[in-house]
Amino acid sequence: MLANWLSSAGDTTADFQVATSAGFTFSDNCGNTAEEHTNTGSATVSVVYHYCVAKEVPPTETGCLCERPSPHYRRPGSLLLFPEFDNRMGDVSVLTVTNTDCTGAAGGQNVDVEFIYIDEDGCAEYNKTETLTPCDTLTLLTNFHNPNHEQGYVYAFAKNQDGDPIVWNHLIGSLLVISGFQAFDYGLNPVVFQGMGDQGTLTDIDMDGNRDLDGAEYEPAPDTILIPRFLGQDPPPAKGQVAGFRSQLILIALTGGRQFDTQVCFLFWNDNEEQFSAQHTFSCWEKPYLDEITFAFRNTYLKTTDHDLDEIIGADHRESGWICLQGCLATSAQESIMDPSIYAVLVERVGSFGVADLPFECGIRMNGALLPDHIFGDGDPTPVNGDNQ
Repeated sequence: MLANWLSSAGDTTADFQVATSAGFTFSDNCGNTAEEHTNTGSATVSVVYHYCVAKEVPPTETGCLCERPSPHYRRPGSLLLFPEFDNRMGDVSVLTVTNTDCTGAAGGQNVDVEFIYIDEDGCAEYNKTETLTPCDTLTLLTNFHNPNHEQGYVYAFAKNQDGDPIVWNHLIGSLLVISGFQAFDYGLNPVVFQGMGDQGTLTDIDMDGNRDLDGAEYEPAPDTILIPRFLGQDPPPAKGQVAGFRSQLILIALTGGRQFDTQVCFLFWNDNEEQFSAQHTFSCWEKPYLDEITFAFRNTYLKTTDHDLDEIIGADHRESGWICLQGCLATSAQESIMDPSIYAVLVERVGSFGVADLPFECGIRMNGALLPDHIFGDGDPTPVNGDNQ
């Protein structure tokens, strides 16, 4: 019994002390002799217990040092954020969502996916629900799926048959944007947010109708966005000329909602570690050219700085650098939110060629939500002034 208990008690040590004293002897009729001994013993058992203590929520990042990771990387989730759709004349966006659950943990069930299109003009919303069977994939043209909006972003999330958002960490997706007018295209993965909890459980914990990116309903948004390269920008081309280096930065406001303007703070460096800063304010969703944010992204300006004369290696006539950006302030007519959550994607363009990739991320911010429509932003569940969400 003691041995069984010791084997299940964790880290244990046991010391046994045994003493023996001789008793009397006797012989039987066959000449065999036996000696009786009295044995006394004691045991000391030392048990070490290991306690698991809940981890505190890590503080948000406070700069570009990137000391803490962001939770987002390429794995299936319950909510997919597609940074752009473009339904303008001559442009096509091809969007795909796939249900990777076939016969696994979720039991091979159907799942509803709600697509919510957010237009750049006032954050107007258009939603549509599609059903994915096990192992199903759905590809659509956004201008057929949503003919009402021209440009903005899309998020898609899993729901049960009752229409309630659920944890369903089996969704993956992709996006292809083709610009017939500007004669270039690029592909991009969505930003994936996993649902918090067991598969199939409800995510709208505070029942406010928003998808909260707060670590309780879905994974939080990143604190800091890091873009490893930008190229020195050319001025807008004259009419009839082909554009040179004309990159654009997709900006998505993830805190506050439709009633808020969001200020983004930029730090960026040239190719010789010289630092610059800028600020830019936008509403909802925007895709400005880099030199519309600040003229300091222009190649001609970067040439006047203390740049590295030997870089870019092999093309030293073109300047380069990297960008770090964060949400600084979101404001409505009645509320100010410090350190709002944002997302950003750089779409690089050289002439008729375009390319994009998701940025690097650091830290977390717990005040993201898709998509409040209150002058005080999000709430738990009632929006109030001063709660910084």
